[in-house]
Amino acid sequence: MKILKTGCGNTQESFIEDRLTDGVNVIFSNDNNKGKTIIFQGMMYALGNEPIFPSGFNYKSYYFYTSIEHNGEIFEFLRKNSTIAVKQRDIVTVFNDTSELKYFVTKNIFSLPYIIKDGFQKLVDLSLFYQLFFVGQDRRNPSNIVNNGYYNKQDFANMLYALSGCLTLTESIEKLKALRLELKKCKSNIESLSKRLTLYREHPEIASAVSKTADRENMEKERQEYQALNDAISTMQKKRARLINRKIKLENLISELNSLNTQLKSGEIRCRDCGSSNITYVSGDLSFELTNDLVRKNVMRSISDSITLYTAEITELQQRINQKQDELKQKIQKTPVPVSNMLIYSETIRTYSEDEERLSELHDKQDALEAEIETEQNLQDSNSQKQTKVKESILASMNSFYKLIDPDGTQIFKDFFSTKSMTFSGSEEQEYYFSRTLAIFWHLKHDFPIIMDCFRKGELSTKKENIMIKEYQKTGAQVILSSTLKDEEYSSGTKYYNMDGVNAINYESNPNSHILQSIYCERFMGLVDSFGVIY
Repeated sequence: MKILKTGCGNTQESFIEDRLTDGVNVIFSNDNNKGKTIIFQGMMYALGNEPIFPSGFNYKSYYFYTSIEHNGEIFEFLRKNSTIAVKQRDIVTVFNDTSELKYFVTKNIFSLPYIIKDGFQKLVDLSLFYQLFFVGQDRRNPSNIVNNGYYNKQDFANMLYALSGCLTLTESIEKLKALRLELKKCKSNIESLSKRLTLYREHPEIASAVSKTADRENMEKERQEYQALNDAISTMQKKRARLINRKIKLENLISELNSLNTQLKSGEIRCRDCGSSNITYVSGDLSFELTNDLVRKNVMRSISDSITLYTAEITELQQRINQKQDELKQKIQKTPVPVSNMLIYSETIRTYSEDEERLSELHDKQDALEAEIETEQNLQDSNSQKQTKVKESILASMNSFYKLIDPDGTQIFKDFFSTKSMTFSGSEEQEYYFSRTLAIFWHLKHDFPIIMDCFRKGELSTKKENIMIKEYQKTGAQVILSSTLKDEEYSSGTKYYNMDGVNAINYESNPNSHILQSIYCERFMGLVDSFGVIY
């Protein structure tokens, strides 16, 4: 993936950055407040990242645009608040939130990994995925992920394992759990049958005795398992109902738009109240002119894509609901009924030969279950061992990059994140992010740009900076960095310009705290117009 162009603005003030190249790009200035962070955050915000803009910047009043190239295809993203439009050639698809966007991205642009979250298999959100290669200036926390809340650092690690092909997913976990439960029941049946055979041989008269009921502890355990299954089914049914409701609304909207299309062909549509012939479709914070045939077709195609997305999510939810319902049904069927057992044992005595044959079958079943459990456990153990190797490999690379930058440094990275008690002094925090980002890049060999806002944070020396830039160049990936120079560095007039393979982009001429300017409005709003958006 390569960033081609980015920008933000509205009808009063805007800015466009279209000078980025395939190699190492350094956006720099002699002073802070030149708009570098707004451009970096806006670039990722348009792509579905969480907003982390400087305080005082009212991002909700602006449009954000980013165009990317991936596998030879160009995709343009336009975002205002939670509403995002994606354009590929002349096709525009609109999403109401980043959750909808991620399913489109993983299907049409690049694949996102699945992790286990709260007991469910979940497609990771874009905000977590982007932390593989994007480091912003604000809210940095070496001991956890950025914006930790729903996600945490273990989720980040699991994402790395999933991308490395060694994360054990829900199906394997549930299968092993079910096999062990079945084996436990099988052993219990063997024990019970063995005792009864002993009774047949030694005390035939006891065989007619009534069995004891389950104790209170077993009953409570059964109740809790039933409750957990019921709660899971209820939660998924509620989510399914919400998705079905959204799907019905969109289907009704398609019907209305088809009706509008027919009316437009047979005559002119005007508003009864004001007489205007302009008919608009509003999706979140974006509005589209429906009397324009191309825009209307794009809107209808976008709505149809959303209906398809909801249908797929509903189908996936239904499958998960059915799975849980089957588990509940099997549990109900297999749960012993004390009263029934008492009647059976009091009225029926199986013959010795029948019980002996049944015992042989149970032993065969036990052998088969134990073999299957061993196979599945070996698979999970193998994944666990692979995870250990993945972690060791990335950490070894992190420590190697750290020593390359700071040979006298005393830090030793033992995890993807630091401990809360670990203190970074000077430029060590920046060296940590540099080391982790490059270590992950070389381990995964991913196709994404490396983006780091304020890459000299912490008074990074010129010597260390030069080493970092050379290491960035070795990746062959697009790299986008920002830097604030000292007076003597900027006054020399040669910083970055004399570095081979570095594209220097000077932001010093931007007004302080006002990168958005009216001179860019016509060009930027032209980009907004290309989506069929009205404002």
